[in-house]
Amino acid sequence: MEKQSKRNEGLLFFGRWTSKIGDIVFDYVNSVVLVHAFTKSSWVLALYQSSQTIVQIIFNLIGGAIADGGKRKKILITTDLLSAIVCLIASFFVQSKLVAVALISANALLALIFAFSSPTFKAIVREMVSKERIVKYNSISNAGKELISMAGPIIGVALMSLVGARGSLIINAITFFISAISECLLVKLESEEKKEDGKEKKNIIKDIKEGLKYLYNEKPVFALLVLSALVNFFLAGYNLLLPYTDIMYEGVFEGFYAKAMAAEAIGAILGSLINSKIPSSFSNKYSSLTIFLGLNGASLLLVPLVNIPRNQILCLLPIVLFGASLTIFNINLMSYVQVNVAEEFLGRVFSVIFTVAVMFMPLGSWFFSIFNFAENINSFAIVGAGIVVLSLIYLFFVHPGELKESK
Repeated sequence: MEKQSKRNEGLLFFGRWTSKIGDIVFDYVNSVVLVHAFTKSSWVLALYQSSQTIVQIIFNLIGGAIADGGKRKKILITTDLLSAIVCLIASFFVQSKLVAVALISANALLALIFAFSSPTFKAIVREMVSKERIVKYNSISNAGKELISMAGPIIGVALMSLVGARGSLIINAITFFISAISECLLVKLESEEKKEDGKEKKNIIKDIKEGLKYLYNEKPVFALLVLSALVNFFLAGYNLLLPYTDIMYEGVFEGFYAKAMAAEAIGAILGSLINSKIPSSFSNKYSSLTIFLGLNGASLLLVPLVNIPRNQILCLLPIVLFGASLTIFNINLMSYVQVNVAEEFLGRVFSVIFTVAVMFMPLGSWFFSIFNFAENINSFAIVGAGIVVLSLIYLFFVHPGELKESK
């Protein structure tokens, strides 16, 4: 079974990483265009970022319930093929008068498809990877994803200059097709195949209610879910601020946003490597997870301070620390869920986690845009302070004794 698990891991890596290349390029190009076209109107970028989030909030729960209905492999293949078709169709409109409508519609449709594929992908790991290899799998998968994130802006610039928007969308379509092909080769582990027997088809609404009830009764996951949801309000502010570093450092550093994205990816890779060396007996503790989040906020408190000497390496260092600490938290939370949640509830639990965690992100985006924080370097400290305060509140006021530690 270990041999099959390793084969599945390779296929999952390949499928996830190829589709990630297209996603990173698409998001980077759009963010750069919006920032430079609407320098004084940060609400435009906030609208772009929050619109796809709202779509996912509405449909994530349904996607999780469908994922738990079985046939997760078919769901992944279907969603990747649909994503490829959406990108391919949109490519025919980029040189027409309908380019704006086409790209916005494509972005919304991809967000809708992602609402079904994302919880399914997280849940299928339990079926395709042996339990003892899940943490290692998540660390390697995340490290590869962040390497792609680091190279994404460079690839985006090159593609736009070489093949333009239409070519970029066609390449997006190709990456989704490749991902679908790799998923066709996945083979479920034998011990997991037996669990499919006797499954009954249920009402989606009933399934969602059962998933919510199950998650509420899982106190460690539920408590951390609420914390990450609140923290995401401030992370939305960070996501809004980061593209505007090109404006904040204009005339001082050239192309700082692309370098900041690369720095965050480097931090995430380091976080993945560090996490693989941390004993699970420590990293899976409730207090440890809140400390990782607290360090995440503390790194952003440093941004205005390191700005004073105007040294580019120093200015990028807090972004590296931010990526590392956030990655360690995310990997351990995801691994905890994949190992400890009952297999028949995995899709619904992940869909609830995604839904609740991102509910505050549109509010955060609009908050930081309405109060015009987007061009002030000190705004990073506001984001960091909010995360630190929330982490401290949880660490000292949510009683750790009420939470069972991971076995």
